[in-house]
Amino acid sequence: MKLPGARVRNMDKMTSKWTDLNGKISKFNACFIQKSRNPQSGASEATIMQQAIELYCTTYHKRTFPHVAAWEVARHHPKWVPVELVDTHGPTAPKNRGGSKRSKTSDSGNYTTSASDNLPQMNLNDEPLDEPDQPLDEPVEEDTPTRPRRRRGGDSSSKGKEAVAESIFRIEEEKMTQFKKAEQRKETMMTLKVEREQAYKEHLKTIERQNDLKILCENHAHLDEPFKSIVIEQKRAICAKWGWEMPSV
Repeated sequence: MKLPGARVRNMDKMTSKWTDLNGKISKFNACFIQKSRNPQSGASEATIMQQAIELYCTTYHKRTFPHVAAWEVARHHPKWVPVELVDTHGPTAPKNRGGSKRSKTSDSGNYTTSASDNLPQMNLNDEPLDEPDQPLDEPVEEDTPTRPRRRRGGDSSSKGKEAVAESIFRIEEEKMTQFKKAEQRKETMMTLKVEREQAYKEHLKTIERQNDLKILCENHAHLDEPFKSIVIEQKRAICAKWGWEMPSV
């Protein structure tokens, strides 16, 4: 709307345009992401862009994609930003954590259990210490962080519903305001049109009155018959039309 000569569009007009544009941009963005995730060796962004356009035209039976400028703006919005895929089977997959592995530590056949290289090894074949007279140490209570309680979703859900309802109410209120303004503009334009037509009619009537008055004031004594009688009848008709008094013949 800031461009010179731009037309003013309300919310309904913008929504109708965006509904069609949104679907086309989403389809093309999917084609672009598909080509950008598996690019050819040495392919530039311009090459990927051309491949995405070709894929879009082939898939959706189009000749071209004319909304590149709009897509360049929308592609940076979170809705169209490509999501990083997690490789769970390839070489970049995260290693499994936890678990223990038994391995032999010597030729005697002893096994050890280790969960990590940083944990101390222990021999599973060693017998436990037999010290019945020695009192066991009392366990030391550690300060473990308490898990915060989850708030019930009832309040947030109700607040969300209230926000949605308020947004819908504002949208409907804005639509009604725009509708009333449009009706007022329409009535104003109709009133101006009627006033202009009336003024134009009055102008034509004034010109006609001036012409008739000019004819009425002209001298016809020098005319011969039957022209003199014709002029007299014309003057009588003019006086009857405007309610004037007929001058002496």
